[in-house]
Amino acid sequence: MRIVLKAGVPARLEGAGDFRRFSVALDPRLQGDLRAAAAAIGHAEGDHVWVRPDAVRALSAQAGDPAWVEGFSAMQEYARAHGWVDPSGCIRAHVEVLEEPAPVSVDAFRQAMRRFASGVCIVATGEGEQRTGMTVSAFSSVSAEPPLVLVCLNRSAGSHDSLVGAGSYSINILGAGQQEEAMLFAGQRGLHGAKRFGADWRQSDSGAPVLTSAHHTLVCRSEAQHPAGSHTVLIGRVIDILPGRGGAALVNYDGAMGVTSHAA
Repeated sequence: MRIVLKAGVPARLEGAGDFRRFSVALDPRLQGDLRAAAAAIGHAEGDHVWVRPDAVRALSAQAGDPAWVEGFSAMQEYARAHGWVDPSGCIRAHVEVLEEPAPVSVDAFRQAMRRFASGVCIVATGEGEQRTGMTVSAFSSVSAEPPLVLVCLNRSAGSHDSLVGAGSYSINILGAGQQEEAMLFAGQRGLHGAKRFGADWRQSDSGAPVLTSAHHTLVCRSEAQHPAGSHTVLIGRVIDILPGRGGAALVNYDGAMGVTSHAA
């Protein structure tokens, strides 16, 4: 197994079931300060990192599995027998530097993503004059049990901080004929904040504004936020679903908005 430490993102564990090897893979950008990079999982000493066992357990999705617990305990005993466990119980891991592939160009990436057809949503939060929201197309389900969804929010957007800090918010899936609503909340009509919320919006019992004319609306309670590049991945637990008008949905493809056909 190895723990991957990269700049700007939480540590992650790879190969959790491989107890025959143990290492820390380091982002080249963190080489200059290994001590600071390792602080979240243990402590650095020379060219090694001494990793806390509880940090490994916290990173492993298999930590509750009896077979994994047995395997990890055996790994700890093996390391202890070879002098690779310090007095505090930390396990020694050698450090390897990640090889970063050459990045694709920003233009090529954007052109490729334009070829992915996606739905169009408005994410909204707040009450009264504090209402705010934005149009997004990066929306996906995460889990059915529990019901979790995610949206990706550009950190440069004016509504970003309010949405990330909100206790609850709505994700309003737009239907055919709602291109104007999408453009309005994308900042294309010169209106901002609460001025964009018209007569079709009402306040839900959770305190989040919902678009009554939407195709469907999910009301979410904030579950987690993860910084990722220029965006924040906002994960929400769905606490209410409001069926809307149904019919065809609004989609974004190749930089233009269109509609889906509606199956009978």
